[in-house]
Amino acid sequence: MKLRDYLINVSNEDLTKRLIYLDRKIMELNNEGKYYVGDLADIEVINGEITLESFKNKYDYLQSGYNINGDYNNIIQLCAIGICAYNKLSVLHTSKEFINYVIENVEMFLEHGSIPKIMQEYYINVFNRGKVDYLNNFLNEQNNELENNGRGNRKGAYTKSTAVGRAMSEKESAFVSVLILPAMLALIYISAVVIYFLFFYNGG
Repeated sequence: MKLRDYLINVSNEDLTKRLIYLDRKIMELNNEGKYYVGDLADIEVINGEITLESFKNKYDYLQSGYNINGDYNNIIQLCAIGICAYNKLSVLHTSKEFINYVIENVEMFLEHGSIPKIMQEYYINVFNRGKVDYLNNFLNEQNNELENNGRGNRKGAYTKSTAVGRAMSEKESAFVSVLILPAMLALIYISAVVIYFLFFYNGG
C-alpha cells in the first residue's frame, strides 16, 4: 500500500494517529543515523506497518556527506504530506516548490483542511516560526506544559498537609487562644464578684 492510500479516506482522528505513527518511524530512522532519500510519499506501508522494507533501501547515512540536512528535509516533507492529507489533495506533494508555497500560504491550508488545533500549532511552528522538529517531540512538550500548568493550579489549594496550610492552621489556633484568655479573666472576675456578695456583703 502506498502512503497516499494509507492516509486517504480516513477520519481526521485516524489521520492524526497515522501521521504521529509515521513521524515516529521517521524519527527512529533518523535516530539510527539514517534518512530517507527522495520523496517520502513513495514509501510503502506493509501490513499496516512502516519498517525498513517500506523505504526500499532508499536511505543514506546522515554523516555520509551526501546531505547533511537529510533529517531536516524528512521532517519538512512529513509536514507537507500532512498538509496535503488533511486538505484531501489527490497527490502528496513534497517538492521544494510546494513546500515554499505552503510556507507562504500556510494560513490558507490550515483554514480549509479541518486540521485539529494541536496540529495547526505544530505546522505553524514548523512553517511560520522555523521550529523544525518531530511531531512527537512537539506533542510531548505540549503534554509537559499542560501537566506543569495543572500542578501550578493545584498549588492554590491549601491543606494542613502543606506548609502554607500548616501555617494558616497555627494562626487560627493562636487567634482562638487570644479570644479564650479574656473570656477566662472575665469569668474569674464575675465569679469573684458573686462570691463577694454572697459571703461578705450579706455578712456585713
